[in-house]
Amino acid sequence: MTMPKAKPPGQDRGHRRVQLLLDTAADLILIHGPEGLRMDMVAKQAATSPGSLYQFFPNRTALLMALVERYSMAISTLAEEIVSEQIEQPPGSMAEAVRSFLAPFLDFYARNRAYVILAEASDRMFSGSGYAFSEDDDVTQALQRVLQPFVSVDQQHRLELVCRMTTVIAHSAIAKSFDISEAAKVAWFAELDRWVQSYVHTLQDL
Repeated sequence: MTMPKAKPPGQDRGHRRVQLLLDTAADLILIHGPEGLRMDMVAKQAATSPGSLYQFFPNRTALLMALVERYSMAISTLAEEIVSEQIEQPPGSMAEAVRSFLAPFLDFYARNRAYVILAEASDRMFSGSGYAFSEDDDVTQALQRVLQPFVSVDQQHRLELVCRMTTVIAHSAIAKSFDISEAAKVAWFAELDRWVQSYVHTLQDL
């Protein structure tokens, strides 16, 4: 079943209102989670009428879809910027390429906790809606482009799997780091780096 989608705003004022509603939904997700988010909560927190909210978003699923799509556009732009930078100034090694690719994404995920929470819940939240969550695919493809020059022809078939696993583990690492101390966070991401590097290194070893 295809769910109703958000109505695109027709004016600057409408666009600003939509952004406010999406920002409000993101803030509330941090408190209640995507499953606990209610449309009346969003309207009240944004100091807008329910009718104004439903004018743009016919239901919660449409609101969450629009929020994910906004994040996904930012992520796709970030991925292209990183790929372009690495093409212009190629890293000296695969290890350097992976680190310089992942660092901006880890920063993005850390600054947008609601997105990580929503991404983790996407299979549950969008089941039966006809919405395909594709951000992992976008990041995976960008990482493949970055690592391809370092991988021999006979290992290219494994590259997509390695990149997909790296993307998934980055999400999970950020999600697990939200409520731990800064010292523990440093140790956690050092462990993530060791895991990613050891896995990526198999592309050169085999």
